[in-house]
Amino acid sequence: MADMNVVRQLAADYARLVDDFDLTGFEAILTPDFHQRGEGFESRSREEFIAALEALRHYDRTFHLVGQSCGQWQGERYEGETWSVASHLYRVDGVQRKMDMGVRYQELIVRSEGRWKYAHRHLDVVWSGDLPTRL
Repeated sequence: MADMNVVRQLAADYARLVDDFDLTGFEAILTPDFHQRGEGFESRSREEFIAALEALRHYDRTFHLVGQSCGQWQGERYEGETWSVASHLYRVDGVQRKMDMGVRYQELIVRSEGRWKYAHRHLDVVWSGDLPTRL
């Protein structure tokens, strides 16, 4: 059985891959049948999810801060949630803006292809805000 360090490391890896826009890196942390849904979107495979991340290209940068995780391991399976704040920097008419979202991920982690990976991660946006920045 794994411990909560696996959960925290996967969440950190996920955030880093998004922020570095390292789409090929997701193969190491998502099962082939990875499923993610949120308000207005759904991906039913790892490949579909990776392709959907192309939408992030219209942001200048993203920054994901991973917060607490809580859940339970039952043998080779973890079910729980991780909280995160996702920031997205972009420009409108030459003005730098930042859109922030408070996110709760409901997640399932399993052993796949010899590693711990997300089997699903469902995104619930708890709050969001969009303001100009000083950058």
